[in-house]
Amino acid sequence: ARAQNRALLEGPFPQGGLARGVSEGTLLLDEEPAVRELALSRIREAGATIVRIPVDWRALVNPDPGPGFEAANPASPAYDFAPLDAAVLSAVSAGLTPLLVVSHAPAFAEASPRWPYAYAGSWDPSPEALQAFASALALRYDGSFPDPQDPPRALPRVRLFQGWNEPNLERYLAPQWVAVHGRWTAFSPLIYRELLNGFYAGVKSVAPGDAVVAAGVAPDGEPAGVGRMTPVQFLRALLCLASTGAPSLAGCPDPPHFDVLDFHPLSVGNPDVPAPSSLEVSISDAAKLTRLLGQAERARTALPAAAKPLWVTELNWESAPQSPHGVPARLQAQYISRALHRLWVAGVSFVAWQFLVDPFPGVTEETPTGGVVEIPRPAGLYQAGPGGNPASATPKPFLQGFTFPFDPLRVNARQVRVWALSMHPGQAVLLQRQKRAGGAWRTIAVLRAGPNAVLNTLVALRGAVRLRVLSGALVSAVSLVPARRSQL
Repeated sequence: ARAQNRALLEGPFPQGGLARGVSEGTLLLDEEPAVRELALSRIREAGATIVRIPVDWRALVNPDPGPGFEAANPASPAYDFAPLDAAVLSAVSAGLTPLLVVSHAPAFAEASPRWPYAYAGSWDPSPEALQAFASALALRYDGSFPDPQDPPRALPRVRLFQGWNEPNLERYLAPQWVAVHGRWTAFSPLIYRELLNGFYAGVKSVAPGDAVVAAGVAPDGEPAGVGRMTPVQFLRALLCLASTGAPSLAGCPDPPHFDVLDFHPLSVGNPDVPAPSSLEVSISDAAKLTRLLGQAERARTALPAAAKPLWVTELNWESAPQSPHGVPARLQAQYISRALHRLWVAGVSFVAWQFLVDPFPGVTEETPTGGVVEIPRPAGLYQAGPGGNPASATPKPFLQGFTFPFDPLRVNARQVRVWALSMHPGQAVLLQRQKRAGGAWRTIAVLRAGPNAVLNTLVALRGAVRLRVLSGALVSAVSLVPARRSQL
């Protein structure tokens, strides 16, 4: 974390950009076209280019498909792709790129005998069944499959596929641990490696150029044998690395195959605070995973052998006063701006915010016994309208920080490093200063984003200053920069 703090101020800095997206299932899978179109319009206006759409495998296939079921055939009558077709068509029509994330195995694809207390769709799913479903999904969206609602038209091409979600949580994948010679041993990484390789093979058999994203790992964990596994421990096992980072190929005859590594960093408080454990990952110590990925690439235990991007496909905070533990409005834009800045410095090239609008009345989650509970999650960029009406949702300060992130940091008594994320490469940005709260703003510099759409430059400024940036109709939140080097 200390090294990343120094890098935030002094570099070295990435040469690439930071794309943004939104992970949203409820609104994008709504049966009403007007709901989908409004959501996608807001997502595009927020500066996002990718929408992450969940694919509930078990919901798309007949629970008893019969003996003649052709799992790799997207035209099989056992499948019902209609809701997903509508979401993909809407996203592409809005000029956004869909990322389809698959999870939750149908009962026939779970191992037998099944532990009765496992979450539905999580119990040791079949890699062969997932491979066949991945082939069907890639075929369905290869750009030539006829749209059943309009046969002369083909369904859009989808190029981004993600195999599973948070496999270090028992909610998505079980068992997490098994007892070997009286000791708990990590098991879910071994299950997931087979699942990921099956998913990769299924997608690539149809379209070798499509990208397969490994499942985003959850940020924290519990002691061995209790439940969820810490992300560092999970990824070390998945990537065939010993605790020292050295390759450990014994018992790893088939290393994982993927194009992008993904994680979901801890974001329940200040983005400058590191995770409480060396095995957990927060925003401020995301470089832990940059190092792990680099070790696996050098050891050739992350295949195919090539440099792989690092993504974050779920990031959010709950907001106050909707949540008693949420972020107050005065800090929301600052938190997102600092988070995006830190993740970019750590080498992350894509970040998706989870939830466009606060889920109403909450997030639906299943219990291991088959029940359903509603968990409040006021974590959207917009606050839900009366009765949960998305059309009357109102923007939070989170949205301003996501659309036009601005995070200036004082490097020394004479210089401030101005960091912002613009909409377009080379975009002109006005840096403005306010001498006192409520006073007039004065433009003190005209800056320009780089070819990666990132503005990252030193500006001569002494003393404590109130700053903001403007570009066209976009206005950032105000940031107060101290007179002395920023303390991170």
